[in-house]
Amino acid sequence: MDQIKSCSEEKANYIHRRLQEYNSRYITDYEELSYCIEDENGECIAGIVASRDMDCITVDYLFVDDAYRKDGYGSKLLTYLETQAVRLGVKRIILNTFGFQAPGFYEKQGYQLFGKIEPCFNDYGQYFFKKEL
Repeated sequence: MDQIKSCSEEKANYIHRRLQEYNSRYITDYEELSYCIEDENGECIAGIVASRDMDCITVDYLFVDDAYRKDGYGSKLLTYLETQAVRLGVKRIILNTFGFQAPGFYEKQGYQLFGKIEPCFNDYGQYFFKKEL
């Protein structure tokens, strides 16, 4: 009974569901917010995955395909999410990123650094940002 072992994806999903059930006692208003940009063939070239917990949005993932970086898609996705956030009455957006990703990008978008771990792994730092709306 006390043995700890690796669990399957199914059991990992079960653990996640149980935590969500517990959290729902406190987080009474939740929704997922995911948006993408497609190319002319309908392929996803950029996207953002986030969730709203009451009056706060957490960005889980923001991705832009290598071939489309520097074309403004990341900015467009963040701006769109912020517009939706204001419409929904959200007070802040939070996210985290690693040093090899884009901490400078988020600062340019008006996000404020509120925490960091340097190094987090190897020589890379992890950076935590927020934007008050």
